[in-house]
Amino acid sequence: MSRPIVLVHGAWHGPWCWERVTPFLDAAGAEWTAVDLPSVAAADSGASDQDDAVAVRAALDALPGRAPAILLGHSRGGRVISEAGDHDRVGHLVYLAALLNEKNISQSTLFSPDLPKALLYGADGTSRVNPELGMAVFYNDCSEDDYAWATANLRAQSHREAALQANAPRRTKPSTYVICSRDNAIPAIAQRQMAESAGKIIEWEVGHSPFANQPDKVAALLIDLSQA
Repeated sequence: MSRPIVLVHGAWHGPWCWERVTPFLDAAGAEWTAVDLPSVAAADSGASDQDDAVAVRAALDALPGRAPAILLGHSRGGRVISEAGDHDRVGHLVYLAALLNEKNISQSTLFSPDLPKALLYGADGTSRVNPELGMAVFYNDCSEDDYAWATANLRAQSHREAALQANAPRRTKPSTYVICSRDNAIPAIAQRQMAESAGKIIEWEVGHSPFANQPDKVAALLIDLSQA
């Protein structure tokens, strides 16, 4: 029996970002669900990453059966899966160009200096991707059509943070970190530093958003893990 897959998007995104990946999962007969994180879906309410973790736990609660799940987080979603990963349905954590913060790693060193320049900041404490500058940071190896698809769906992001448990589940459960070596948002050097905390490390020559231009590669990894 294959393991279910739970997909957790990053900042400014939503379940829509997996829509090029999931047809491959469907073709392989894999069971999956994609969580809509409150920090984006309800950004104007000031939802925090703790609220996001609650949403992920609810998705895990709703999974049928008893097979351990593959929990994937992209970018900021790495913080969320590290918090929610202590759920008893989680069997494997996957960090896709994702935040896997240890206390001795400064958050300010993890991001490209170009990332803040690619954002528009609201008076309500939220931010949005600047459509004119976002491609070079978040979708640099993608086509114009790929980026047009993304910009039509990107939303505001709340930046309210809550105290998290510093990745405790990652220390007790199997984990894989996928380094995206052409990433202009979270540079590969920062990803490699974070990846040292994961059980297994994979490196792809892709940018920050492989779900957009290499969805088959993302799906293949998930299918392999779900059938292991």
